[in-house]
Amino acid sequence: MFGSQNNKILTFALDFDPTADDQLYLFKAPTQMEITSASFACNNAVAASTANYFNLQLKNGGTAFTGTALVSNSIGGTTGFSALTPIDFTISNGTVTPGQIVYVDYDETGTGTFTAGVLQINYREGIA
Repeated sequence: MFGSQNNKILTFALDFDPTADDQLYLFKAPTQMEITSASFACNNAVAASTANYFNLQLKNGGTAFTGTALVSNSIGGTTGFSALTPIDFTISNGTVTPGQIVYVDYDETGTGTFTAGVLQINYREGIA
């Protein structure tokens, strides 16, 4: 259990269309932390489709931004997004150690994407 029960929030404005698969750098952990929950909401609706859609997944890139360890499940996909309606990630491995880089993996199929969105990560600092 982490020594701090003080929940903190990181908010990231994603205000561009990556247009293709991409790994979007979010932050480099300054201290040990535990990601407790996260969500994403886009400002536009993205219709359900099997040809045009995108997925988002949080990953731990390690200290060199080369790792692919899963932090969360993948959200989005063929079910689409409702405008301004957050979708929660399920956190599977939220422990991040000092110097590790957390990023969001953006996987686009066809042309389905967002025009802008907000990613929120809730976390606690402390020692495991």
